[in-house]
Amino acid sequence: MPDMTRRRELLVGMGVLGIGAWPLALQAQLGPLGRPLQLGVLPITSTRVLLRNYAPVQAHLERVLGQPVELVTAADFRTFHLNTLQGQYDLVVTASHLGRQAQMDAGWVPLVRYTALHRTLLVSARERPLKQIDELKGHSLAGPDPLTLAGTEAQDWLQARGLRAGVDYSPLVTPTPSSAVHALVNGQSLLAVTTPQGMKNTPEPLREQVTVFATLPELPSLLWLAHPRLASQQALLTASLLGLNEPSAGVAAFFEATGYQGVRELLTAELAIADKYLPRLRESMKAGR
Repeated sequence: MPDMTRRRELLVGMGVLGIGAWPLALQAQLGPLGRPLQLGVLPITSTRVLLRNYAPVQAHLERVLGQPVELVTAADFRTFHLNTLQGQYDLVVTASHLGRQAQMDAGWVPLVRYTALHRTLLVSARERPLKQIDELKGHSLAGPDPLTLAGTEAQDWLQARGLRAGVDYSPLVTPTPSSAVHALVNGQSLLAVTTPQGMKNTPEPLREQVTVFATLPELPSLLWLAHPRLASQQALLTASLLGLNEPSAGVAAFFEATGYQGVRELLTAELAIADKYLPRLRESMKAGR
C-alpha cells in the first residue's frame, strides 16, 4: 500500500477512535503510575544537541498523545542499546541494525524511519590519497564506535575485501567526525570512516584536506520503534509520528538541523537489510566490546 494511502487510513483511524480515547489507551498501556513516556534517542551527538534538536518533536508528541514525554539518552551506543534491549524506554530512535536486533531479540515494534538514507564514506588525506584498499594493511582506520551504523558497515565492507579489524588493520576510535579527520590529516591513520553529515560538521579547513576514497551502499538510517508493551498502539503511534510531516507539527527546524527530510513508514525489506550485521552485533554485545 502506498505510504500516503496508508497514512490517511491511520489518521482516519485516529478520528474514528476519537482523539480523546488515544491518550487514555496509551496511559493504560503504561500502567497506573502515569509516568512520562520515555523516548530514548541514540547518542549520535552530544546530549545538549540532541535535547535541542528533539525539543519540537517532544512538543508534538506531547500535544498529540496528551501526556508528558521525557527525552532520554545514554553515554554511549553500547549502554543505549543495552537499555533498549532491557526495555528501559517506551519509544526509541536508533540505528537500523540496532533496531533490527531489538525487534528480533526483544520484540520491539518498528514504526517509521527517517526519509533520508545513511551513507558511509571512507576518506583519505588529500596529500596521501589511497589508491587501493590493500594499502590499509598494517595501518590504522580512524572512525566512530564500531557499534555505529557507519562503523559496522565499514568493517563489513573491509572484511569482504579480506581486511579484518584488529588483524589486518587497527581501529582507532575517535569521539567525533572532526577528530577522525584530524587523525587522518596528522598521520595517525591512513583512512577514516565518516558520513556526509559528519563531513558537514567538520571544520572547512579540515574538510579541504581529505578526499573520498569510497562511498558505501546506502542504508536505512534511524528508525523509530515501540516497546512491545505498546504493541497494541502501533497504528496510533505510527500515525502520530507520520504527523511530523505536517507543517502544523512545528518541527521544520528539526528536519533542517538534522537533514532527515521527513518520516515515512518502514518496509519489511528495509528492516531485513540489516540482518547480515546481526551475528557480529550479537557477538560484540555479548563480549562487551
